[in-house]
Amino acid sequence: MSRQQYLVDALYSLFKELNPEDLARRIDATLLSPIMSEKALEDLIKKTSDFGFKCAMIPPSYLRYAQPLARKHGAELCTVVGFPAGFSGLKAKMEELDNAASVEELSEVDIVPDFSRLLENMVGEEIVALADKARSYGLKIKVIVEAPLHRDEVLEGLVKACYEARVDFVKTSTGVYSKGGDYATVMRVKRMSSKYGLKVKAAGGIRDALTAIMAIAVGADRLGTSSFVEVVEDYRRLRGLVVS
Repeated sequence: MSRQQYLVDALYSLFKELNPEDLARRIDATLLSPIMSEKALEDLIKKTSDFGFKCAMIPPSYLRYAQPLARKHGAELCTVVGFPAGFSGLKAKMEELDNAASVEELSEVDIVPDFSRLLENMVGEEIVALADKARSYGLKIKVIVEAPLHRDEVLEGLVKACYEARVDFVKTSTGVYSKGGDYATVMRVKRMSSKYGLKVKAAGGIRDALTAIMAIAVGADRLGTSSFVEVVEDYRRLRGLVVS
């Protein structure tokens, strides 16, 4: 079977089986702007609750502001550590984790490792240390590998390091330096992650239902997008055309 035919068959099966509510539960509703209004934050958390998104993904510095809103609407919070470049030192990232984990509504954390540590073969040590710290707080852990920027042997090493650190997800991209939400990147990461039993989060450039559903079709277990409402509404319309 050709790749094209596989995708067509997988997409059709998904359209039949996956309703819009199921899709929403696979999405981290993301708002990682350096400037955020109180209204935008409240709108994000309300929509996370109303649509049933997995969590509201926000910068760590906004967690305190978001905590009462999340409690009011019954929404989970997620945050990032070392975002977006990962250049901050391990001690700073540990402190970032400690501060974030004091917010009870926080359930997951997406970590950006320092890829400069690849030069010293030390990036795995950092991932292990951060994963151990996050796990001590009961947080689910996603490690962002910025897949489009790495050749296969480097990416394989990063995925293996994630396995050895016992993280929950390998995330394709920050969406800042590369767009890892395309199906080819997701397939590549899934191929490397599946042998270790690691889940995949696709992020970067997911702006419509077709991109989202193609990512799921080739192995994404979770999606991250700032176009969360548009993706679900677009999927609702598209699914109506396909399965009607």
